[in-house]
Amino acid sequence: MKLFLNYISLFMILFLGSCEDKIDLELGSIEEKYVIVADLHNANPSQTIQINKAVDFSNNTTKNPVLGAHVLVENTTSGRSYKFVDGGDGSYTIDKMTLNEGDSYALHIEMSDGEAFEATCKMPVFVNVDSIGLLRKKRFDEEYIYATLSFVDPVGEENYYKYKLKLNDEEFKFSDVFSDKFNDGLLVEHEITNEDNDLKVGDRIQILRQCIAKDVYTYWSNIQGQNPGSAAPFNPISNISNGALGYFSVSSAQYYHLDVAEKRKL
Repeated sequence: MKLFLNYISLFMILFLGSCEDKIDLELGSIEEKYVIVADLHNANPSQTIQINKAVDFSNNTTKNPVLGAHVLVENTTSGRSYKFVDGGDGSYTIDKMTLNEGDSYALHIEMSDGEAFEATCKMPVFVNVDSIGLLRKKRFDEEYIYATLSFVDPVGEENYYKYKLKLNDEEFKFSDVFSDKFNDGLLVEHEITNEDNDLKVGDRIQILRQCIAKDVYTYWSNIQGQNPGSAAPFNPISNISNGALGYFSVSSAQYYHLDVAEKRKL
């Protein structure tokens, strides 16, 4: 439990932005674990993998970057390997990496202490979007705005979708994940908003849509399903070996842009 709470704190700082609310908890020491976030996709030519260690609550720092690791991603379909460069701040990058839909990839990481971690992922084929738009919903006299993406889900296939949203000049933040369990082969509309659900007229929205593997969907679905008030929270299920926290994903992806305009008058 303590490790999970600590990991979520670290995760929120690194990937979802800083939190304004602070909660003081009396928690003891925890066993340090590696936190590996390898979210690779073909919407960008460059790729980054973040490696940190879960920070003990008794530690005054909020980040514990891991340096000196050897990071390699292999396309096991073609046999080509890509070596990532240590940025000296817990980030490992490569300027250009070709990712092919349908190919399988393997992550190999060896830490400076000799500890090793591995993971595999098959890159899904991208499901094209037919239209994007805005949806306005009224709740208790309040209007809420959502970005919508409409498409036909491929029939007879398991498909999983993940969205990140960038609002104006903010950083990209996780928004939502979906599966096609109940709408296989149907016309689907995904409704996307920011974490505060406060999109408004004048906002500029950038959406990253990713078609992801099932185990990556499971990871993010676990995070969505966490109840902060639960007496027994749990670690999201990772697809990385040797007890590491985090995940390895190779996804097909595309960016979409929307401006929130005034509602047209008839």
